Parts: sequence; C-alpha cells; structure tokens
Amino acid sequence: MLFGFDTENETVAAGALLVYATYKSRDAKRGPSGYDMWEQIERFARRSAKRADDVGGFLAKFKPMMACGTLNPRYCKTGVASDNATVLEDGSVVVKSEQSEHRDFLIAITESSDEEQQKIVDCIYEQTQRIILLVRDRLERERPYEVEAE
Repeated sequence: MLFGFDTENETVAAGALLVYATYKSRDAKRGPSGYDMWEQIERFARRSAKRADDVGGFLAKFKPMMACGTLNPRYCKTGVASDNATVLEDGSVVVKSEQSEHRDFLIAITESSDEEQQKIVDCIYEQTQRIILLVRDRLERERPYEVEAE
C-alpha cells in the first residue's frame, strides 16, 4: 500500500494521488457530476496527461477541468516523514522528528526528477483506467470514516 492506494508501484500511486487530491479538492457544485462523473474524470485525466511534460503541466491542465482552484493539503499526504537534522559544535548530529500531523504539499512528487515526473504523467496517460480504479477504491474505503466524522 503506497500513498493510501492498494498498489506497490510508486509511479502508479503518485499518479493516483494527483488525481485523488484534485478530485477531493474540487468544487463539487461546478466540477464533474452525475451518473457519468467518473467517465468525465477519466477523460479529463487522460487529456491533461497527453501533452504534459511534468506533474506541474498535468495539474495546470487537470485542475481547471475538475473545477479545482487549489489543492487542499489535507488530501495531499504522501506519508513521507520530514525530519530536521542539526549538527552540534562537537560534530554530533541530532535529528528532530515532528510527532504531530503536518501538512503535506506533494513536494515529494512535484520536486522529483524530470524523468520520474515524466513517468508519472505517462502512467496517467497510458493507464488511466487503473489510476481511476485505485482512486475509486480509496474513496470507497474512506467512506465509512467520513460518515463517522460528520
């Protein structure tokens, strides 16, 4: 399980997280809706990935189609831990790790190498159905927890 998706392929999981974060951050009143909503989302994802060279290009095209003004950090969690290291005068290193939940902004994905970003975009284009199914699976697994939170 990577990034909350039932896959061991990091490229696929990163692509699914981009689609998931955009879907959850969208304006539900203006974005895709109705019985063919997932058909629209699949089409939008594939179209956005077709000419994108990197993750930023994909998001720049995909977000407006989904009526998403900006990504909500609540839905961008990659699970990558952030630690701060300090070198003391005696040469020893102290690593400080935050125990609290911190907000994630997809930095691990958006700042990955150009080759990795191209792989993610290619994966979204070539395996759109797989990405959408992973997103829908995660949404189904989260549904009971969202009902409890309300």
